[in-house]
Amino acid sequence: MRRSALAVPLSALIAFVGIAAATPAPAVAVVVGSDVGTLATTSLAPGLSLSTSSAAGPNQINVLTANLSEPTLKPKYLNPGTVGATATLTTQANRVGAVAAVNGDFFDIGATGAPRGTGLDDGTLLHGPASGWNNVAALYANGAGSRGGLAEIFLDAKITLPGGTQLTATNLNSPNIAANGIGVYNALWGDQPRSQVLDGATRSREVEIAGGRVSRVSSTPGGKVAAGSVVVLGVNTGADALAGIVVGDTVTVNYSPRGGTGAQVAIGGNLVLVKDGAATTVSHPRNPRTAVGFSADGLTMWMVVVDGRSSASVGMTYVELANYMKSLGADDAINLDGGGSSTLVARMPGATSVSVRNTPSDGAQRAVPNGIGFVSTAQPWSSTVDNTTADRFTASANWGTSSYSSQRFGADYRFADPVLSSDVAWYRVNIPETASYAVSVWYPADPGYNDSTPFIVATTSGNQTVRVNQRGNGGRWVSLGVFTLAAGDANTVGVSRWTSGTGYVIADAVRVTRV
Repeated sequence: MRRSALAVPLSALIAFVGIAAATPAPAVAVVVGSDVGTLATTSLAPGLSLSTSSAAGPNQINVLTANLSEPTLKPKYLNPGTVGATATLTTQANRVGAVAAVNGDFFDIGATGAPRGTGLDDGTLLHGPASGWNNVAALYANGAGSRGGLAEIFLDAKITLPGGTQLTATNLNSPNIAANGIGVYNALWGDQPRSQVLDGATRSREVEIAGGRVSRVSSTPGGKVAAGSVVVLGVNTGADALAGIVVGDTVTVNYSPRGGTGAQVAIGGNLVLVKDGAATTVSHPRNPRTAVGFSADGLTMWMVVVDGRSSASVGMTYVELANYMKSLGADDAINLDGGGSSTLVARMPGATSVSVRNTPSDGAQRAVPNGIGFVSTAQPWSSTVDNTTADRFTASANWGTSSYSSQRFGADYRFADPVLSSDVAWYRVNIPETASYAVSVWYPADPGYNDSTPFIVATTSGNQTVRVNQRGNGGRWVSLGVFTLAAGDANTVGVSRWTSGTGYVIADAVRVTRV
């Protein structure tokens, strides 16, 4: 596995005080130069985190990082429930209880809405690729966890006519049928009229089969396919090949994916950005982008959305995106649908549903046909303590109270001038058992607040201090990192006034979650 190019500058430039070398480096809000800017990381579930960052361009980037060996983290193909339909990614994710997801395949926008590539969910082939749309991001069972990588998946489909003659089908639940080809459609297709898939063919023939026998023959394509039935639709010479079939004939249809053997989840894209560590050199203008990448051992997966088409974030070319994926550590990566489709959603800690975490270039979510994400079977313990939580927060009289900022957590927050003495405001948390916990803090941000606020975490190996710039990333949970905390009811997280930074030191709320 190649080493992440981000690892060196981040570890070198984040300021930590008193953290042992063996402790996982907390992810905090920092400014690290022109190539990588503000970075904040939030733990979403065991094995899954969300990072937001900025890069040269300028570009705003959201990254989901998944540890595929985590047994409670399960990859999931998302869709609205049928192939020929679209919905917002939040709707698709909440439909299956996903923790986080990105948009997926290129699709027949403005018509059927169906994706052009391959879709696999729980090992079931939902739709097969149009010609040339064979590249996929695939995930496989790997013990109790998963393993991922790139693959090419093709459709193997045969139609057996009376007398034993076999015809090859070219498409499965596809928005377009190959020239002179035959498409197969089942109940997963949905309600879309299949007249939209003919692509200007001069003649067509549709045969519906139920229980192995032909139940309907027509020169006019239909729409919804009944459960338990399958439809074959031929165009031009494909229609001619079906011309002799009549109602009552025995016809069988069999199809399966070829390639990606054993894949449980797969989603299609257009271009392989990185293969075996080598980045693409294909030229393409800057645009909003969505990409998926895998480490060389297949155990780490990155799902990346780059905003674009604005002065705050211009987007990336294919080459820039490929190099960015490499910088994360991806040995293989694929480009998914971008532009107005590029969307990342996540269920933030404490929330009951996902929300959009990037800035879609259309100004709002675009309805898309599918996505890829994760569900979590973990039930993590979590505790949130506000500065107003009874018997959970203590601070000296030097700490004032304010409700000035609308970014506050709850009714108000505490503030104090920096001094060269500790005077810690403490949050008391009842830790259920000694284990690893993610610690996050919430504060309002303001140019007049402190640019180096010391947050103290009481760990099993002593107090560890992480400094946070409270002039940015306000009004949301900001991760201090993952720490080993001892069981018991005690002061767990503190905010110190001892800093050479300028501006008010803020104490608002903390959250501790078992990982």
